[in-house]
Amino acid sequence: MAENTVKVDISFQSLLEAISSLGIAERYKLWEFLEAELFPDEDDSPEDMAEIQVARANYKAGDYTTFDQYMAERANKST
Repeated sequence: MAENTVKVDISFQSLLEAISSLGIAERYKLWEFLEAELFPDEDDSPEDMAEIQVARANYKAGDYTTFDQYMAERANKST
């Protein structure tokens, strides 16, 4: 069976605008796709991948500290 392919030239700016219009779930799918393309799984141990999944789940659940919060807490501990 012949493979059908389509090549589309899209400017980088148009691509950025299209990404900006995506919903959060679609952005996560895009993020996971790009991460898989840029950092193939064969370089990551199963333990590393499990830690990444936990970190993503925590982030999605709002369980994280911003840099500003971290710096404020650190400043409070040193006084």
